[in-house]
Amino acid sequence: MSSEQSPSPANQRYRVCEYVRWSDVDASGIIRWSTYPRFVELAETELFRAVGFPYATVWDRLDIWLPRVQLHLDYRQPARLDELLAVEIWVGRIGRSSIRLDFSMQKPDGPLADGYLVMVAVDRKTGRSIDVPTPLAQALAPFIAPPTGS
Repeated sequence: MSSEQSPSPANQRYRVCEYVRWSDVDASGIIRWSTYPRFVELAETELFRAVGFPYATVWDRLDIWLPRVQLHLDYRQPARLDELLAVEIWVGRIGRSSIRLDFSMQKPDGPLADGYLVMVAVDRKTGRSIDVPTPLAQALAPFIAPPTGS
């Protein structure tokens, strides 16, 4: 896996590259639909690490959980075993208690899929939604860009 960050100061997209692995495909060698979230989660995890909030520490530092409450995926074409996929992820919106991450998946011959996921900031003790912590919102701010579709 590799990752790279766009040099522009605002509206950045975070990019990771990952190969389709044996465990990602069905008997025909085509990626299973249930594998797409793995690639999205990989990009999400690396984005949070890049902005200084790796998931190994973010929960304790901010005393929150960020459960995913929605995942939307528009499929474009199949990916096959050993193809290198590029996943770009960016912040579509930061609401009062939610964060929408938009993503686009590409393979060498064109678009593979795109979509978004929504997570909600939740107090770890009460399980109730809370405001997105300011330090997290500020860290993600350089990656805010308008949604590409819904």
